[in-house]
Amino acid sequence: MKFKLLAVLSVTAALYSCDDSTTGIGDFVSNIDKIEAFSDTYNVTSKTYRLDKVYSRTNRAYLGKYTDSDFGQYSADFITQINCPENFELPEHLEEITGASLELYYTDFYGDSLATLTVQVDTLNKIIDDSDTGLYYTSYDPKLYYDENKAPLATKSYAAVDLSVSDSLRNTSTYYPNISIDLGKDFGKHIENLYRSKPEYFKDAYSFINNVLKGFYVHTTNGDGSVVYIKDIWLRLNIDYLVERESTGEIDSVAHGNSVLAASKEILMSTRLENSDKLDELVNEKGHTYLKTPAGLCTEIELPVDEIYSTHQNDTLNSVTLSIKKYRYAGYESSVNYPMGIPQNVLMVRKGDMETFFEQNKTYDNKTSFLGTYNSSTNSYTFSKLNRLISNIFSEIRAGENDTEDRNKVMLIPVTTETDTEGNIIGVSHDMEINAARLFGGEDSEEELKIEIIYTNPTK
Repeated sequence: MKFKLLAVLSVTAALYSCDDSTTGIGDFVSNIDKIEAFSDTYNVTSKTYRLDKVYSRTNRAYLGKYTDSDFGQYSADFITQINCPENFELPEHLEEITGASLELYYTDFYGDSLATLTVQVDTLNKIIDDSDTGLYYTSYDPKLYYDENKAPLATKSYAAVDLSVSDSLRNTSTYYPNISIDLGKDFGKHIENLYRSKPEYFKDAYSFINNVLKGFYVHTTNGDGSVVYIKDIWLRLNIDYLVERESTGEIDSVAHGNSVLAASKEILMSTRLENSDKLDELVNEKGHTYLKTPAGLCTEIELPVDEIYSTHQNDTLNSVTLSIKKYRYAGYESSVNYPMGIPQNVLMVRKGDMETFFEQNKTYDNKTSFLGTYNSSTNSYTFSKLNRLISNIFSEIRAGENDTEDRNKVMLIPVTTETDTEGNIIGVSHDMEINAARLFGGEDSEEELKIEIIYTNPTK
């Protein structure tokens, strides 16, 4: 559908926020005083696409299992190394390492706060370094890194809300919920023996990981109902050490304390995710599309670029906008006990760039990748600068480049963003929390998606 806009624009004005990035689409210098702008709309096709794995190089981890009536079962576990700061030292007069615990501190959780799950901790039997890039994808096989036939280092039953902690403490701003797993006295003694006999093993993270502790595999073995979002992981060593009297310098007492080694961004932490085949059923639904995190479902959109090119290859595209509405409920069970959150940020990226975008830690450029934010007032995601993308594809068509079946396809992927101190977005990564949305569109939809174009042509 095409119609002439009533507004008449001056040639010196910025037409509909047109920018220099649309060069190559009808660039012109005109001597006429006024240029008329026109509008076109085109149908857009979309379908649900399953993401079996996502790239997730992060210093956060996820743990638990949850079964949803609409999306099936989902589970998360992780591998982590422990960082040893340079020239690490325990107290000079160390008496004994009396025990050790692995502490998982989390900022939030999804699901039933009182559901009981069992977590198991195993030590890794393989040294991992940055060359093992497969571990940064959520589909890795943990059996390659630990011996499943060996007795676990530790197990513990837990719930997302620890009722042994008083309400008065749990409701304070300083309380940091955690799962503390006792690793046993023998583990602490092993660390102590190496510290006394080989202190050089503790001089930095590399020496520690290669000679003392390769890392942990942490996973749930029983239970269902919650997933915790872990921000900090600590290996706490409980120690007894001798204390000198200040006045005489003589040792006269034993003190009890602890020393903490933490997982950090300097070493590897990688979450593994599993979704049930229930997601395949949702992929096959044609009347709408889905977004589901983490590592679940995204939406593939095929832009009608060839049709637009045949009509507008000599025009200037001042604005190209696509708006996608969301259904009220992500699934069909409107009365579920634990409704999932709504993906707040959605990345639109060309299908051929989908993996390298995250592997190379890129941020969106409003040329071949765009960020759409959920608008609760319109219940939709809107992408309003797609003239730059269409311009880029037009250039490829003219040059005979990238002539593949995916050239006109983009993916909508839920993401989280990282900002600097001034609020500028400096990083984009896959959304790893549990969120979902059902979108209008689909291959057999009652309400088709439409892309809207504002264009000018001074020769008309």
